[in-house]
Amino acid sequence: MDGYKKRTLQKMENIELSTVKLLSRPLNDIKIADIAKLANVSQVSIYNYYGSKEALLKAAIIRLMDQQFEELKQVFSSDIPFNEKIKELFIRKKNGLEIMNLEMFTALMQKDPELQGIVLDFTKNKSFKLLTSLIDEGRSLGLVRNEIQNQTLLIYIQVLSQAFLNMDSTTSQYIQQKEVIDEIMNIFLYGLLKQED
Repeated sequence: MDGYKKRTLQKMENIELSTVKLLSRPLNDIKIADIAKLANVSQVSIYNYYGSKEALLKAAIIRLMDQQFEELKQVFSSDIPFNEKIKELFIRKKNGLEIMNLEMFTALMQKDPELQGIVLDFTKNKSFKLLTSLIDEGRSLGLVRNEIQNQTLLIYIQVLSQAFLNMDSTTSQYIQQKEVIDEIMNIFLYGLLKQED
C-alpha cells in the first residue's frame, strides 16, 4: 500500500472513531462540523471520503460493531469463569444504550436497506456464532443443560438483551449496583425455583 493510500485510510479511521463518540446523540444532533472538529479534519474532507452524513454514520456503526465483536471475542476466549463471561455480555449490551442512540440507529436502518443487510448478516454470522460458542463452553462445563437447544438459548439471550436496551432510566440506574447485576446473573444462570438435591 502506498503512503497516500495509507494516510487516507488512517484519516478515515480517525473520522469514523470520532463519529462513534457522537453516536449517542439523536440523528439531527450529529453534525458534520462537530465530527470534523473532533477528527481535526475539514468538513470538505469528510464529504469527499463519504459523500453524506448517513454514509459516514453507517461506516462508524460498522466499525463500532466490529470493534465490540472483537472485544467480546477476546472476553469469551479468556480464562475468566463462564458466569463472568455471561455477566460481561449483559453489561456490554446495557452499555450499548449509552454508546448508540437507538432512535438514530433505527432511523438509519429504515432508510438504508444495505445497512439492514449488513446488521442482519453480522448478527447471524458473527454474533450468534460467538454466543453459540459460549453456550457450548457452558455445556462442556456442565453449567448449561443439554436438553435445551442452542437456538432456544439464543432467543432467550436476545430477549434479555432487548430488555436491557429498552429499560427506563430509573431501572437502568438501579441495575448499576453490583449486587443487582449479580442477582440478575444468578437468576439467569440458576433459574428462579430452588433446585432439588
